[in-house]
Amino acid sequence: MGRNKDRKQEVRTTKNSKTKNISRRDFVKAGASTGIGAAALGGLSQSAAQESITDIQWDYEADVVVLGSGAVGMAAAIRAKDLGSSVLVIEQNYDIGGKMVHSGGRTSLGGGDVIQERDKTGSDPESLGLTDPLIPPEDLEDDPDRLFRDMTDWSVVDTSGVARYRYNDRELHRAWANNTVATRQFLLDNYVRFARVDGTHNGGGMTRARAARAIMKMADKTDIKAGILSPQDRGDPDAELNSPFNPMFSTPGGPGERIGAPGCVYGGFTMSRSMEFSAREKGILFMLNRHMDEIIREQQFSGRVLGVKASYTPRFHPDTGERLESYWNNGNIDERTETINIRARKAIIIGTGGMHGNINLRTMMDPRLSEPSLEVGTSSLIGPLNMDGSGIVAGMKIGANLAGMMQNYQHYSGSPRISSTIGTRDSVGRIYPGHPSFLFAKARGIDIRRSGWAHLIVVNQIGSRIYDETKIPAGNIENATYPPGSSNTREDFVPEDWRNTSVKHIKENYSRSSAADAAMAMNEGSEPPDYSPGPIWAIFDAAAAAREGWKIRYPFIANPPDEYFHQADTLAELAEMVMAHPHQKFPLKYLEETVARYNQFADHGIDEDFEKPSLHKIATPPFYAATVGIRLLDSNGGLRINGKAQVVDIQGEVIPGLYSGGEASGGGEMHGLGRALVHGYMAGSHAIDEPALTKTTVTKRSI
Repeated sequence: MGRNKDRKQEVRTTKNSKTKNISRRDFVKAGASTGIGAAALGGLSQSAAQESITDIQWDYEADVVVLGSGAVGMAAAIRAKDLGSSVLVIEQNYDIGGKMVHSGGRTSLGGGDVIQERDKTGSDPESLGLTDPLIPPEDLEDDPDRLFRDMTDWSVVDTSGVARYRYNDRELHRAWANNTVATRQFLLDNYVRFARVDGTHNGGGMTRARAARAIMKMADKTDIKAGILSPQDRGDPDAELNSPFNPMFSTPGGPGERIGAPGCVYGGFTMSRSMEFSAREKGILFMLNRHMDEIIREQQFSGRVLGVKASYTPRFHPDTGERLESYWNNGNIDERTETINIRARKAIIIGTGGMHGNINLRTMMDPRLSEPSLEVGTSSLIGPLNMDGSGIVAGMKIGANLAGMMQNYQHYSGSPRISSTIGTRDSVGRIYPGHPSFLFAKARGIDIRRSGWAHLIVVNQIGSRIYDETKIPAGNIENATYPPGSSNTREDFVPEDWRNTSVKHIKENYSRSSAADAAMAMNEGSEPPDYSPGPIWAIFDAAAAAREGWKIRYPFIANPPDEYFHQADTLAELAEMVMAHPHQKFPLKYLEETVARYNQFADHGIDEDFEKPSLHKIATPPFYAATVGIRLLDSNGGLRINGKAQVVDIQGEVIPGLYSGGEASGGGEMHGLGRALVHGYMAGSHAIDEPALTKTTVTKRSI
């Protein structure tokens, strides 16, 4: 019964998400005057919209309605509440935190923020037990002007030959740089603690160290105000357990010793739970299991925004059928009506995340992304509506413009990337049992790391090899950032110097692998209309697992086994077993032939196909086939916003009362929490200045 109930929910939410997809063809057919026509976007005509506005029955209202409870949403909600507005946060998932709660907690801000200033002097004002600083004081000397210059430096080219900072929106990043100092202090004021500055996160600039990880100190009990965490709430890495409090990826609470915080652990969960605690303490209300389906505006392409239509989207335990519940529930509004209307007296802030879960949106920037087996975001944590682009689509339907759609190009986590964690449906999540999201992941996955690629082969959906497997990690290019020399930048780096982008420098330092591109290439099994390439598989034997010490057991693989990891005594059996995968269209037709050829190469020590330098025969049963995730984590490109985080329409005009940030917005490609937190802080700061609508009759609650 439980399984059927969960399956029913998955079908229903997927159907809802399909109604929000926009095809590229329909987008092009948009009206010339607005750039986005009503027919193309499936919206009402303006006259019909005007007529229907007066008939809307509002169920709830608040000054500020925040869509999403990740880094943008939580920062915006708390800031707006601090400035005197009533706030309602609606979240499609069953708990708070979005991708922030799963992350490593590394937060790159800078501009002379209080953590940089602390580490310049080597002080420890919160008595966290910090070590001496990890960064020399001269590399912490910073200001907003330097930060702005770094974030828009035209000359920085990374090892893939891409100049990423060059295309950052200048107005937006000027405002972002002006708000980083205030945002860092804001986080401290809401119970977030930080380890020593340990560098700069990807996309955070070249010349100064600006990133520190959020931490909590280990103790016998958890006390958010005191900044302490119990072992039970952390989870237990040695016992291979996360906890209901902590869904962090890879390791449940990274050890603080290496970041100057002995006795502490780091992770996005320490930041997310601290901000959530503060928000609930301040009286912010949350409506969980509630997906925003539509933004309601006075007229489709004019007037101010009025509110949102939102549907009920619970998630259920796949075995018991019980509805999943949030870790804390004080301040929750448990509304289970199928569809409701929520009015925003002042503003709506979109923090719904990115678009990589929406095939029609993501193929606007890369047609190869039609492949349905791509892993996007943290699907087991966030659920079937993960990164569905709903905020972007809803904005487009009322005339919003887009920005930065090209900034995913060859971005290390915004374009296809082959994961080194295999045998799981969620190689981004990499979570252990103990948190509800593991119920959906079913397996943490096997970390093969860089060395492991020499001990296996990777084949496409027809069983043919695609690339030198040892070159796969070289495709995971990271952004050029502090310190100079990263991503093959010049160690004698001078900002805005032509030598940084000279042909000579690029030729000498280009080192990007095209393994992910080979994985996304058409093959004999690709079929019209999209000619998608299908999943890819790691093929190895018992000898490889023994050599590398891979843990072929639960929780690294599912128990009972699922469709993402298979074991067989013969390659012929293995080739058939992969058909259990939901996106594998036929058996691995050429697997036996491919392995036989590869073994011949291993005997002779020469890979005639791909020049792989290290070869190991695949000949010792049992044989294994583990799915290899092609992942999309970051989503760059979305709604155009200005320096106040206001959404801008196709004519360049502000849509009154509508704000956005983070991955729902475009104009920047910085990885991590810093971008989203500052956007949320900016949105919350300015949203409260919107002229308020007069209160109206609501059927349920006015906040």
